[in-house]
Amino acid sequence: MIDQSKQVLLCLVVISGCYSQNAYSNGWEHTSIDFNVLVLALDDPNPNIRRRAAESLGFRQQAGTTDALLARLEKNETDARVRQEIYGALGKVGEKTALGAVQACLEKEKDIVVRAQCAGALGNIDSELAEQLALKGIHDEDNRVRVQAVASLGSFRSAAAVQALKMLVNDKFTPIKNTALLSLGRTGSMEATAVLIESLAQSSNREQALVSLQALTLLADQDTAEAIRKVYTQSSDEEIKRYALVAMANTRAQGSESLFLDALSSEDSETRILGLVVLRNFGGPGEVPAIIERAMIESSDLFVEDSNQLFLNPAEAIIKLQLLNEYLKTIIRLDPGSGEQLYARSSTPNLIPRTSSAHLKIAQGFYETRWQSLYGLGYTGTDEAGEIIKAALSDPDARIRAVATRSLGVLENPGHIDSVKTMLFDEAAEVRWVAARVLGRLNATNSIDALIKMLNDTSAQVRLESVISLGYLNARAAKQKLSKLAEVDPDQRVSEAATYAASLIE
Repeated sequence: MIDQSKQVLLCLVVISGCYSQNAYSNGWEHTSIDFNVLVLALDDPNPNIRRRAAESLGFRQQAGTTDALLARLEKNETDARVRQEIYGALGKVGEKTALGAVQACLEKEKDIVVRAQCAGALGNIDSELAEQLALKGIHDEDNRVRVQAVASLGSFRSAAAVQALKMLVNDKFTPIKNTALLSLGRTGSMEATAVLIESLAQSSNREQALVSLQALTLLADQDTAEAIRKVYTQSSDEEIKRYALVAMANTRAQGSESLFLDALSSEDSETRILGLVVLRNFGGPGEVPAIIERAMIESSDLFVEDSNQLFLNPAEAIIKLQLLNEYLKTIIRLDPGSGEQLYARSSTPNLIPRTSSAHLKIAQGFYETRWQSLYGLGYTGTDEAGEIIKAALSDPDARIRAVATRSLGVLENPGHIDSVKTMLFDEAAEVRWVAARVLGRLNATNSIDALIKMLNDTSAQVRLESVISLGYLNARAAKQKLSKLAEVDPDQRVSEAATYAASLIE
């Protein structure tokens, strides 16, 4: 019988033979293999196995990783790609004990790509020696090594590092120049501000403008706001305008909200969506009236009596639905109680035939906007909103019923308690547990008997929410059953919650 270590090694062999770089680029599989097995795999005869083991160890960053990788290097690893991955992993871990090996690599390694990897690893090692090696690396004879050394300098904030980067923004080799700009932004140095503003103002081509804006985004200095605003207002390039919006958002400068609102009038949908995303994170209630006004105008064509009109230009309908969804999320984030008119219109159910991929996207768009609208209606606190929400309790889609149940709870109107209690017996577990949670929050003492029945529900989540609500309601009639549930429920979360809920009941 094959032992566990050999089984995992076999898995590594299979993966190395058939994996695609894109499929594994996020490293999702790296934690699925035992650490000790990965260490053993560093000595596997197959270089692909050794390379993948080093890559996984770099992602894991577990204690002992650096020692294992250094031990492999001491055995004179002959495969350049394996060495490259080992140095990359050492950089990810970032331990100072790796610096000796990285320095040796920069001084003796014959493979340029490996040496470049070593130069790039320096930026993750917090050490004066690492900075000195990066400063030395910017003078390397090979530009690939220089680029990586320049990138590493962005991790250091000393006067020497900043001064070197300021000189490098004038380098004739464009990748060096662009990397130096980005690294200057990463340093966060006050000295970088003037250099980056000048680079933006003197941008002779689109690439330099985009890189300069990226660098200013990293710098996040309020003193750069005016220069960014100027580029935004003068440029006709939508991508440059979007980069400027992000850079402006990171400055957190007062008055920048007007720029984000201006983006909503762009003819480019991506720019408008980005403007909404930025407003959602940096705006305030003061911007909401203008946002609602634009949302009402832009989405008016979506809510027509003859839905067939939407299919005349399905691509446009899909974009408008995406925008409406972003408008709704932004209003809910900034001032949820103010959007009732838009919520009411957007919560209308639309029956869209699912006969093509375009129809499916339109149907999904209407579902998302309806869900958001029902969610938002709960914050308005009006009787009209309550009636719209109650009508959605009978929707064929369980997700809609669940959000409607939740919004009735947010309204906090005692008159809706019976409607919520009815949802305890919905066919969908998601609806039942939302109803159980809401009843506890509403202090619905007349729902205690119904909640006690839910302690026998097949869904652990329903039982959990019922248990907690009974505790909040001080349900004396449930205390004995809660104590028993604490002992016998197969779900640990439920049993622990039952113990807690029983302790709340006097």
